Amino acid sequence: MATAVLAFLVASIMVVSAVAVLSAETVVAPGTTTTSSSTTFSFPGEKSVSVASMHGLELQASLNATEVASGETVQVSLSEFNTLPTLNNVSASNDWAAQVALGACKNVYDQPFGIAVYYGQVDERNISQGRQVSIFPLTACPMYIRLVTGYEFQPGSDLALILPNSGAAPSPLTGSVVVSLVFNGAQSQPLPAGSYTVVAADEWGAIAFVYFQVS
Repeated sequence: MATAVLAFLVASIMVVSAVAVLSAETVVAPGTTTTSSSTTFSFPGEKSVSVASMHGLELQASLNATEVASGETVQVSLSEFNTLPTLNNVSASNDWAAQVALGACKNVYDQPFGIAVYYGQVDERNISQGRQVSIFPLTACPMYIRLVTGYEFQPGSDLALILPNSGAAPSPLTGSVVVSLVFNGAQSQPLPAGSYTVVAADEWGAIAFVYFQVS
């Protein structure tokens, strides 16, 4: 009897272990979000993507177009959305999965996200070998740096108080970047023909890849 009970327990443990291994396995496909790596990719021609971030947040990124002629503008819009139906107080972090920005001077923006643009098509496997496009001009940046300790999101919204709060009302955690030129010091030229990747990331480790083509 004791032997039979022991055999049953061992078999049960093996089944539970097998289920745990299967549920931990993640397959990354275009347009899907993986909770383990917080990464998502757009389908060919898809203008917008969203990726689950930490603490119930969702990073959303969209393009105004996925195919443009050289000299035309690609506008990238970003937002950080609270998917929870309650107030969501999230501490600031520095867990960036990529070097991103909203402008030439990173220290003048309070939003916890940004973008970078890469030549060709990159993803999380080859981003470290990718070559960034210089989409911002060389700028003398102010020394001002605002202390941000966190964000208090409104329920089901991108509206948030930036903490510490000085009495201001919640404001949208949204931003946009216009991409049309390649800068080399004081000189610039239109994006040359080819394929490009927009990398959007937030400070809690979420990262999304959206693709466009210049002809």
